[in-house]
Amino acid sequence: MAANESEVAPAAPASSSKGGLVQTLLIAVGLFVLMILSQLLFETMACKVIPGALPNCAQVTVAEEDVEEVEEEEELAPPIYLPLEPPLVATFEDRSAVRFLQLTLEVMARDQDSIEAVQMHMPVIRNNLLMLMGGRTLTDLTSREGKEALRAEALEEVQRILEANTGESGVEELYFTSFVVQ
Repeated sequence: MAANESEVAPAAPASSSKGGLVQTLLIAVGLFVLMILSQLLFETMACKVIPGALPNCAQVTVAEEDVEEVEEEEELAPPIYLPLEPPLVATFEDRSAVRFLQLTLEVMARDQDSIEAVQMHMPVIRNNLLMLMGGRTLTDLTSREGKEALRAEALEEVQRILEANTGESGVEELYFTSFVVQ
């Protein structure tokens, strides 16, 4: 029996060493994964717990502010468009010839009160826009930069009129939906 016991005894340590090896490998892999996760999360967690702890904390803070700004933009009311009809027709001189500009415009606001204010003050808006357009040259009206400048000035004029008459501009944008120079 002693011989049988000695034959069985070496088999027991071999199987326990395999189990110990697997267990050691699992622990090593687990520690490696924890080390990688801690490296990845350290900056974020350190900046949240102690703002300014690391030089990159300011960048994390800016990113969070950008997220808040995007969320605020998503909460805006949908745009409401109002065409200024009929189209505006203005004359201007080019080398002693009289030329015409026909514009179809639309204003954009986000509340019905602003749209109603535009409708109420439409005569003043149309008058001032016609005066604004009459002072242009052919070069102003045929270049992209000139058209953009005219659009920006027209928007400012509409906002100024509404601000003077209602206390708030309300109109966010003004678009040319038709632009004809003859």
